[in-house]
Amino acid sequence: MTAYKRILTIQDISCVGQCSLTVAQPIISACGVEACILPSAVLSNHTGADFHGFTFRDLTEDMPGIAAKWEREKIYFDAVYTGYLGSIRQIALVKAMMEKLLNPGGLRIVDPAMADNGALYTGFDLAFVREMAALCGEADYILPNLTEACLLTDTPYHEVLWEEAEVKALLKKLAALGAKHVILKGISYEEGRIGNAVYDCARGELRYDFTLRVPRSSHGTGDCFAAAFTGAMMRGKSAFEASKLAARFVVASIRATEDDKEHWYGVKFELALPLLTEALSVPLFELDGSRIASLEDFYAEIDRVLTDGSEKTGHNLSALDDILRGGFGKHAYGQQIRLRWNHFEESAEALGEATVFRLLRVILDRETGHDCKLEI
Repeated sequence: MTAYKRILTIQDISCVGQCSLTVAQPIISACGVEACILPSAVLSNHTGADFHGFTFRDLTEDMPGIAAKWEREKIYFDAVYTGYLGSIRQIALVKAMMEKLLNPGGLRIVDPAMADNGALYTGFDLAFVREMAALCGEADYILPNLTEACLLTDTPYHEVLWEEAEVKALLKKLAALGAKHVILKGISYEEGRIGNAVYDCARGELRYDFTLRVPRSSHGTGDCFAAAFTGAMMRGKSAFEASKLAARFVVASIRATEDDKEHWYGVKFELALPLLTEALSVPLFELDGSRIASLEDFYAEIDRVLTDGSEKTGHNLSALDDILRGGFGKHAYGQQIRLRWNHFEESAEALGEATVFRLLRVILDRETGHDCKLEI
C-alpha cells in the first residue's frame, strides 16, 4: 500500500473563480493525499478580464513566519508544489522553504503560473520570468504551458500548430534550465487534438499523450491539471501516468461545464472528481491488442497482464473468469479492476465477431464473482 503523503502547495487564494488553492486543495485531498496550504495572496476573484478587476492582498510578509513556525514544530512535507506566486521575493522564499521543509527525497513540483495565450498575466514582467526560470531549474518537475515555456527560454511564441521539431527544441531548452522532468502542456500537431509532452531530461526520453480538444476556453484548467498531476504522483503514479490521468480529468471537467454559458469563470471540476478517485483506487490493466492475432494470443496476453506467471493457467473461458476474479499475483481475489483493451478494433477483426462476443460476455459478467470495468 502506498504510504500516506503530505504535501505543501504554495499559491494564491482566488476566492471566486475555481483556480489556484480553491481547486488545488480539494483535488489533492480527493487523491487521498494530505494537502497543506500556504497562501501567497488573497484575491476577491481571479484576474480574468470578464470579472472587471479584482481586490488583491499580498501575503508575502506572512510567509516567512509561517515557514519558521513549521520548522520549529518539525513539520515537513513529501512534496512542495507551487502555483501562482505574486512577486520575485516570494520565489526566493519558496526556494528557502524547499530547502528546509522537504523530507529526504521530497519532490519539488513547479507550475510556473504566469502567462497564457502568448502574454504574461497582469503584474508580471521579464524580471519575474528570469527568477521563475531559476526556480524551475531547481525543480524535479515543471509544468509550463507553451506560452510559459517560450518565455522561460526566450523562444518566439506562435498560436498555430507546432512542428514536432520545434517542440523537441523547446524541451531541450527547458531541460537546460536544470529541471529533471518537463511536462509541457497544450501542444498540438493536428487540428482537433491537444496534449502534453512528458520529457525525462536526464535520459532524453520523450512521450506524448493527446486527447480530443474540447472547443471551449476555460479558466483554471492549468491549476486543475497541476493539482491532479501532483496528487497522482504522490499516489505512486509515474510522471507519464499522472499526466495522462490529469489530462483526462481536465477534459471531463470541461465537458461537465461546456453547456453552461453562465459558468464562464472556471470548470465544474467537482463533477469530475469521481473519475479521478476511481482511477487512483481501482487498478488499471492494459491489454495490447496489437499482440492478438488469434484466440491463443488473447489468452497469452491475459496471462501477461493479469498474472505473475507463478501458476499455470488454462486457456479457456472458465480460466479467463478465474483470472479476472484475481489472486494470480496482479490483483487481489475479488478486487475491482479496470481493463483497457488497446487496439481493440485491430484485434477484434483478427478474432472474429463470434469469438469477441464470447470473450466480452465473460469479461462483463459480474455475477460470477469478478468486478471488471472494460475500457475500449
